[in-house]
Amino acid sequence: MTNLTHAGQYQTVRLIFDTDIESDVDDVGAVAVLHALANRNETEILAMMISSSNPWSASCLDALNTYYGRPDIPIGCVKKNGVKKGSKYTEIIAKEYPHDLKSIDKAPGAVKLYRKILSSQPDNSVTIVTVGYLTNLKNLLISEPDEFSSFGGSALVQKKVRVLVCMGGVYPKGREWNFYQDAVASKAVVRSWPTPIIYCGHEIGVAIKTGSGLRDMPRNNPVRRSYELYNNLSDRESWDQTAVLYAVRGLNGQLKDVWDVVTTGSNHVNPDGSNIWQELPDNQHAFLVRKMKPDRVARIIEDLMIKPSHSNSK
Repeated sequence: MTNLTHAGQYQTVRLIFDTDIESDVDDVGAVAVLHALANRNETEILAMMISSSNPWSASCLDALNTYYGRPDIPIGCVKKNGVKKGSKYTEIIAKEYPHDLKSIDKAPGAVKLYRKILSSQPDNSVTIVTVGYLTNLKNLLISEPDEFSSFGGSALVQKKVRVLVCMGGVYPKGREWNFYQDAVASKAVVRSWPTPIIYCGHEIGVAIKTGSGLRDMPRNNPVRRSYELYNNLSDRESWDQTAVLYAVRGLNGQLKDVWDVVTTGSNHVNPDGSNIWQELPDNQHAFLVRKMKPDRVARIIEDLMIKPSHSNSK
């Protein structure tokens, strides 16, 4: 696999965040982490994409971004054949907190927004982190040239994307939610994505518990409110937060004491959405391996989750 680590070069990461933000609450935790990192100028959030068809997901995500002082982050949504699950929090967050994206129908299609954003960025500069279904990414790969770029989807990705960080799968093998909910998309992306992919598997986030510390946050914080609605502010696994943290800090060597990285071999997804790591072919795939004790990683993540935004820090 191409060596993407450049220790000591802490450049701001240009990032697109792709989330399902519906059935579980770690997506909300990941949004909080992402804004905290953006507040530190560690990342520039170019856009956010939604891979689920929950009718309240887009408004919920826009409400979170508005609370954190970034109401104009563009949000794109899957427009057909998206996975749709129930949610304990998206509708309530959308109704209780201000935002201007009133429905999923008002949001642009994820593929169109991906193409618009990618075409405007320098070559080999964008990190995509996906913490949901791979539906949008599959559709992006097969997209045709348009008003934004003369490149087809795969060629545009190869030209503009530096790396894909994917919360999906189990390593070395298993069957995980994000992959099997849209197994066709997962198989297609894992097989055909033209840039390096780093996988944060189920086994990474499952032991990292965060959420109970949000009890100390202001009651009007929508992240606190989301966890309250989901599990009464109990701890929850931190799958999505780990992917965001690695996407921003991992590639410059800051997390070498947190996770090891297996860089030989490749991922393979079966028709049922299960996956297995294979020694051959040895291509552009890698996966994280636990190194630091989970409770220590949890403190790092939860500290970022509870950081106040620059517009609501009083």
